[in-house]
Amino acid sequence: MKRIVKLVIVFLVPVIIWLIETPAGLETETWRMFGICLSVLLGLILKPLSEPIISLVIIGVFAFFVEDATVLFSGYANQGVWFLLVVLLVCGAFNKTGLGKRLAYMILSKFGRTSLGLGYIMMFCDLILSPATGSNTSRSAIVFPIFRGVAESLDSHPDKNPRKLGAYLEILEHVVAMSTAVLFLTGMASNAVIASTIKSVAGIELTWMLWFKAALVPGAIVLLISPLVVYKLYPPELKKLENIKPFVQGKLAEMGEVSKQEKQLAVLFILAILGWMIGPRFGIDMYAVAYGFLALELVLGILDWNDLMQEKAAWNMYLWYGLFFSVSSALMTGGFYVWLSGILEANLDLVHVNGMVVLAILLLISFLTKYFFVSNAAYIASIYPVILTIASTTQVNMLILSFMLAFFGGYGALLCNYGNGASIYIYGNGYVSQRDWYVVGTIMLIIILAIYIVIGFPYWKLLGFW
Repeated sequence: MKRIVKLVIVFLVPVIIWLIETPAGLETETWRMFGICLSVLLGLILKPLSEPIISLVIIGVFAFFVEDATVLFSGYANQGVWFLLVVLLVCGAFNKTGLGKRLAYMILSKFGRTSLGLGYIMMFCDLILSPATGSNTSRSAIVFPIFRGVAESLDSHPDKNPRKLGAYLEILEHVVAMSTAVLFLTGMASNAVIASTIKSVAGIELTWMLWFKAALVPGAIVLLISPLVVYKLYPPELKKLENIKPFVQGKLAEMGEVSKQEKQLAVLFILAILGWMIGPRFGIDMYAVAYGFLALELVLGILDWNDLMQEKAAWNMYLWYGLFFSVSSALMTGGFYVWLSGILEANLDLVHVNGMVVLAILLLISFLTKYFFVSNAAYIASIYPVILTIASTTQVNMLILSFMLAFFGGYGALLCNYGNGASIYIYGNGYVSQRDWYVVGTIMLIIILAIYIVIGFPYWKLLGFW
């Protein structure tokens, strides 16, 4: 009965939306797509059926109620959606060849003392790569497979003992990936969109050094406490790894010499890292690197078709994310976000409101609207100009607002499992339930916001920013 109630909610909400007269400034088809978007959101949150199944059901039902049903399938042909699928597929080779476990055992033999210590090692690995890897999705695809191997070597799998260790490492990598993205203007692809949007609308230029100076103290504090805070919020069952060295050495002895396929995969992995780090300088984008990585794995026989079919988490992600991307893109094309922006502008009169209150209100709006976007760049391009335009007529400090929008463009992705590409990739590994993901992510966002208010604001005052 509980499932039936959830299904009724998922499919009743769009009907209620459609019964309301289409607002002025929107086409009827766009209004219908908004109803479908709400249905998809509710389906993914309430989960009356698994994510891929409810996505297929929504497509099957609502294909009869849109003018052009191909709109609901457009996301499945999107390059970014395929990139995330491919990244999840290529990582299956680490498990098949045993390279993931071998790397994990090597890390455990050198540094393995506690689960918390592993969290800090993972954080430092991500941090080291962050200035040079302009995509935190690519960065996560480099770092997390190694530490997933650690979890699996200790019998923690997505479908078996996830809370033993893997779930802690997965959700920590999400927090870390967003935190390293915030530290540097080059830490995440959409940071450049943020900087250019702020410059064009507010006239404030966030140079690489200004961004780094502003983010340094509060951002570094967030990053350094993240392993410990996540450890407290979502503790692993396995906390101490005492006397693990003999166990690890025994496992390495069982594995024997490094196989030919392990060597091949190691070379491909290094090439992928280099491609993601310096490829853009030579006109090679992150998509081409990922597709090339998978192609070479297949050609060399490291993976075959059956291996790809067994990566259920990858195909699950592809099905639900493809639909969400389709609907979100249709709303963008139909001008829904422009219309929503106009509504916000017309109904928010904050001219005489205290500047700090205005800052809080505008940040809250940015967080709430985040749930409607599966593309961080689209979210920034649609919502940030509205927030900055509204702010320009108020008493808020525009530089401080710009900093908060810039940094919480990354941190805001913690709110949901589709916050940006890295969110989708990490969540796709399957260790953490959607409920836990949302709860821990929201709590982390509140803690981070408190750090920026309590420490960041005085730090910016000290630097003379306000």
